[in-house]
Amino acid sequence: MNRFVVANSRDCIGCKACEIACVLAHNQERYPEPGQTLRPRVTVLASPEASTAMMCHQCDNAPCVTSCPTDALSYGNDRINLDQKKCIGCKNCILACPFGVIALNHDESPVVEKCDLCQHRSADTGPACVQVCPTSALSLVTQEQLSQVRRKRQQETLNGKRSLSRSARERLLDGSRRRSDPEKTPAAERRLHFKEIYRSFTPAQACEAGERCLMCAEQANCRWTCPLHNAIPDLIRLAKEEKIMEAVELSHRTSSMPEVCGRVCPQDRLCEGSCTLKSSGGSVTVGCIEKYVTDTALAAGWRPDLSQVQPRPERVAIIGAGPAGLACADVLARSGVKSVVYDRHPEIGGLLTFGIPSFKLDKQVLTLRREIFSQMGIEFVLNCEVGRDISFSQLLREHAAVFIAPGTYKSMTAGLDNENAPGVLEALPYLIANTRNVMQLPEDPDNPFISLADKKVVVLGGGDTAMDCLRTAVRQGATSVTCAYRRDEANMPGSRKEVKNAREEGVEFQFNVQPQRIITNKKGHVTGIEMLRTELGEPDASGRRRPKIIKGSEFVLEADALIVAFGFQAHAMPWLKEGNVECDKWGQIRIGLNPRYPGQTTHPRVFAGGDAVRGADLVVTAMADGRRAAKDIVDLLEHQSTEAMEVAS
Repeated sequence: MNRFVVANSRDCIGCKACEIACVLAHNQERYPEPGQTLRPRVTVLASPEASTAMMCHQCDNAPCVTSCPTDALSYGNDRINLDQKKCIGCKNCILACPFGVIALNHDESPVVEKCDLCQHRSADTGPACVQVCPTSALSLVTQEQLSQVRRKRQQETLNGKRSLSRSARERLLDGSRRRSDPEKTPAAERRLHFKEIYRSFTPAQACEAGERCLMCAEQANCRWTCPLHNAIPDLIRLAKEEKIMEAVELSHRTSSMPEVCGRVCPQDRLCEGSCTLKSSGGSVTVGCIEKYVTDTALAAGWRPDLSQVQPRPERVAIIGAGPAGLACADVLARSGVKSVVYDRHPEIGGLLTFGIPSFKLDKQVLTLRREIFSQMGIEFVLNCEVGRDISFSQLLREHAAVFIAPGTYKSMTAGLDNENAPGVLEALPYLIANTRNVMQLPEDPDNPFISLADKKVVVLGGGDTAMDCLRTAVRQGATSVTCAYRRDEANMPGSRKEVKNAREEGVEFQFNVQPQRIITNKKGHVTGIEMLRTELGEPDASGRRRPKIIKGSEFVLEADALIVAFGFQAHAMPWLKEGNVECDKWGQIRIGLNPRYPGQTTHPRVFAGGDAVRGADLVVTAMADGRRAAKDIVDLLEHQSTEAMEVAS
């Protein structure tokens, strides 16, 4: 009689620990690499009211078996087995399955995938999904055992003895306290300065926030959706136990700058967005706890201990002191490899320092991190631009490997008439110049400081950069600040928290509007922008609904200054040709041609990551790229050392 996993929907909390355990169990307990698609053989159907897991029922007389033309599916060992060598990818079993739990993979030679009850694991361990379920909502049973349970419940119901005890779902979710966010400076006050607006948690607040965590699983969904795969449940547990030094050590195993991520990561789209408690009182405040732990530990004098690290003879050049470059340097230092980081700016951080305003990320955070990195042996060569102050060829000659992470600095344009008129500004140069002014650094002649005091400001765009421009203009004393975005608020790509903060600070939002032309006066200076109202049509390839223009809906937004914040793309890097490093048609550096070294470019000693590879993206994804590339580089250096020793012997 076949065995199968059964789900008790009364106890399922929708945490998706079973999905994650399934993927890891079939991938040697490793997280998928970027671009690698692994589909779990169990699917959680979750809603605020109820949740359950759908999986293969290992049916007797299963239609998937009878529909297979090649006998790739068969009965045996109390389950339905799949012989992938016989599978021809015909999809008959997918169509026949009444539960919709068989899928086709997307490899070069597609074959179906179905639940195998984790047959590669020991019998004592059992299926991974059953093992990790925090509420024991999943269990491995036979049809006879399930029938016995059914008969018992029927008898209890007939006798009026059916248990009315609360389910695990009710105990965990219904009784959870509501989320408590950190205090922030009142809008009327914070409009007047560029200081960070959020206050740090107190130890009591961090403990209270941590107590809300359900500790769904070691590989919880919050950890799964974090690009760095931070051990979030364990971090929260240590924080609430006030084991700050243990917690900060844990953070640094996967993150190079957790104090930065705690401030600027879009947690509402990543870890907190996948929290099981999201619809039951609000997600656990993961970012605030991460910030509290790191700030507290650094203030108490914690520093990385590299006393046991054995130095290696090689040196690695890193182009770009942004999150990808710094993360790469961090991991290299912990592996004993000396790195030299080159950057065009006078301080480290890249856009962390110059692109993100101080009211989101205090620049002293980066100043302290520079001290820490320098103490770790990382060397910084600043105010140095590759291709101008030093050649790429020289870096290749003087270093064993090179990691390229210069970010993306070329603004995407609106394609409107008069886009080069006085008063039309690009988002990034505007933000960089303002940050240099706040930091009291010398003005960059190519990007002079521009004050928008006493001006009517319109910002085009709906991402985090647009929010940064809006909130910067408010602090500069603009008379009015308006955000114009072509979709509705629900489809804005930026952080919901940043939209809320901007609205509190007096920003007006115009949704479902599309720019048509920039209006100028006789002197050629911008005076406004003509807009058309739109409505959302059918979804595009990414699933977002395309805006459609409403005829006859033209209107004009008055503006003394117009900031274009449509995003960024790769800027020209002609010096790459010196190393035969290839780019794709969008100007992004090509990597991933060598399966052993995913971050390797078309030059065997050159690696790349961050926005220069993937396009404008998140700080945390850039950091993940840098850390991954560093491991590739160390592996390459060790491989070369082994080969050299073999030749010498």
